[in-house]
Amino acid sequence: MASAARTYLGFGALLIAAHLAVGGNTGIYEGIGLASAGAIAIAVAVHRPENWLGWSGIAVATGFFAAGDLVYQHSSASFPGVPDVLYLASYAVLLPSLVLLAGKDFPWRDWGGHIDAVLITTALAVAAWMVFLDDKMQLTFSASSFVSAAYPLADVIAIGVMIRFALVPGRRNASYWLLLVALVPLLVSDGSYVLPAFDATYRLGSWLDVGWLGSYVLIAAAALHPTMSAVASADSRPERVSLPVRRVIVGGLAITCLPVATAYENAIHRQLDIEVLLIAGIVVIVGMVARGVLLVHELDRERRRAEASERRLRLIFNGAPIGISVGRDGIMSETNPALHRMLGYTGEEFAQMHYLDVTDPDDRALGVQLDLNEGKRDSFSIDKRYVAKDGRVIDTHVHVALDLADGLGVSIIEDISERKELEEQLRQAQKMEAVGKLAGGVAHDFNNLMTAVLGYSDLMLAKLPPGDVNREKVEAIRESAVRASDLTRQLLAFGRRQMLRAADVDLRDAVRGMDSLLRSVTGEDVRLETAFDPQPVIVRADPTQLEQVVMNLAVNARDAMLSGGTLSIGVARDGDDAVLYVADTGVGMDEATRERIFEPFFTTKPAGAGSGLGLSTVYGIVGQTGGSLEVESEPGRGTRFVIRLPLVGAERKLPFSGRGTKVLTD
Repeated sequence: MASAARTYLGFGALLIAAHLAVGGNTGIYEGIGLASAGAIAIAVAVHRPENWLGWSGIAVATGFFAAGDLVYQHSSASFPGVPDVLYLASYAVLLPSLVLLAGKDFPWRDWGGHIDAVLITTALAVAAWMVFLDDKMQLTFSASSFVSAAYPLADVIAIGVMIRFALVPGRRNASYWLLLVALVPLLVSDGSYVLPAFDATYRLGSWLDVGWLGSYVLIAAAALHPTMSAVASADSRPERVSLPVRRVIVGGLAITCLPVATAYENAIHRQLDIEVLLIAGIVVIVGMVARGVLLVHELDRERRRAEASERRLRLIFNGAPIGISVGRDGIMSETNPALHRMLGYTGEEFAQMHYLDVTDPDDRALGVQLDLNEGKRDSFSIDKRYVAKDGRVIDTHVHVALDLADGLGVSIIEDISERKELEEQLRQAQKMEAVGKLAGGVAHDFNNLMTAVLGYSDLMLAKLPPGDVNREKVEAIRESAVRASDLTRQLLAFGRRQMLRAADVDLRDAVRGMDSLLRSVTGEDVRLETAFDPQPVIVRADPTQLEQVVMNLAVNARDAMLSGGTLSIGVARDGDDAVLYVADTGVGMDEATRERIFEPFFTTKPAGAGSGLGLSTVYGIVGQTGGSLEVESEPGRGTRFVIRLPLVGAERKLPFSGRGTKVLTD
């Protein structure tokens, strides 16, 4: 369509030149008008733009103009006559059609823009009247005077509509400028025509035809251009000048034309048209007052909207459960209460700190952070660690966004320490589940093999007399098989595949019954302390397995207190749980050891000093009984095992749906 518009402009210019060259040709004049109306109609029919109704009206208006030309050229009607009726009818269609070009998305409720357009148009029109028409045209209450004023007035209104379009944010497209340019020569020719219209001095082929024919061609080219459907729409490209500034500049220049025109008329003609100046002054004053009222109203509305928006943002900022930091150049200028609680600093302290001041030293050289500082990216999300005021290292997930234009950045900081702890516990539980299944499966098959060894050993021993030299060897084989069977029972306990003989047991009685055995096992260097709840602590468990749990934990505690210490064993009720704790004052464990203590065959004892199945057996028995196991230990501060079992009649509440085991590493 752009090429069609250019072609039509070029062809139209040639026809206008030919018309002038021959001194005026009726056929060319009428042909240009009718062709323009047809070109607009064809463009609407082919492309069906959203503002098709407006373009259709312009096509009809152009047709009325062409019809008026046809009647004017072939009749001798006086002024005003039938041609003038057709011309004025075309304006009656053209003006609303121009308005319809704006489309449904036009800001029709922007009354300030409407008033601005009226003020600018009025100021320019009055200034033009005073400079070009005031001394040449005297208005009277007659038909000829009314028609004479109607032509330029209609053109001014049409230009005013285009000025209103110009006040919409965005850049104007080619169709807009073609329409605006088409109206300017139309105004000049109409204004010049009505002056000699009283004495009918207009001649076909004069320069006035350039304005009328040029407007035909330009309007048709605007319809043929690809931007015909977006005459008044905003452009997506950024504006160099903001909308209010543009309006102030254009409006100020337009109003400035009034005193300039007044000075010109006074200097040239030595007279002033007080009536025109009075009318123009009233219109300008009323318009400026109305514009001021609207501006104050808009400012007040924007102020209330900004205050409401700030209240909402402040509520989100202060009430957010995650930390938020806002600042420039890495300075944490404004921080919310959640971040204060997380890291322990006050807002005033944060305002004097760089984000690196609270970042863990190992995370200060993160690649994404360096890219952000160098302007290579404007946002990132990453897990990083912060150091609290009290020295605690806090795991967080951070999302950072930066406005590269002015360096303003916002950080959203979520404390994920608990989540990471739970994830670690889940990974530990899944690892122990897999190891337990493997150990249980191996133990089951190994136990079947040992059953055959024990059976055949017993058969051989039954046939060998007491003094036989081979009897001692067979007994050694049988003893090894028995020890292997004990080993498999521990593996089965860890893998939760052994048979439990569950019964209702008072956990206090189970521990009290082991008192003398525990004292003999722990030795004289270890002081045994026990504590029991005054109320019964009934659980459903295998009594023998409970005793094995207590014994294994006591033996481990003894081995951790080589120089003596205190072994504390207690039984208590805690809500719906029965709690059995075993604590020692031994050497304790570091984090790496705590993570592996329940693995079968893992031991910190010297080679040959232990099988590494004691704690794995405890783990399996507690899990199979439906309980949970917690461990608290630090190097040099001893170890505390806490076993929770559901009380009889209580609903089971396990931390995991798998093995039901929880490992604490604090």
